[in-house]
Amino acid sequence: MKKILIVDDSSYMRMFIRKIIQKRGTYMILEASGKDDAIETYKIESPDIIILDLNMSEVRKDGIDVLSQIMSIDPEAVVIIISAVGYDDVKDECLALGAKSYIKKPFDTQTLIKTLEEYK
Repeated sequence: MKKILIVDDSSYMRMFIRKIIQKRGTYMILEASGKDDAIETYKIESPDIIILDLNMSEVRKDGIDVLSQIMSIDPEAVVIIISAVGYDDVKDECLALGAKSYIKKPFDTQTLIKTLEEYK
């Protein structure tokens, strides 16, 4: 069973993404609400896919820091960014750091489903 780690400081957004994923298959879904929790959960659980928000505090870089740390642990990690943070420059930065995909909020559920199916 594939493990998916959802990292977002919003409990509503974690629940929303969880429901989308659960309708599409059997996954073990893990959640983290912040930078330290995300890194610790990643180290312990080694999820197959990480869905990562960039804005987890007043500091936009929290998500970028999480992405950088995960990629330093495992350069092959599958990290999908879902964020409302500006698009082109931030998207380019995330992809350069190793993220596999960048989905801009608000997003439609089919975009997330299609992206997840690419990494089954």
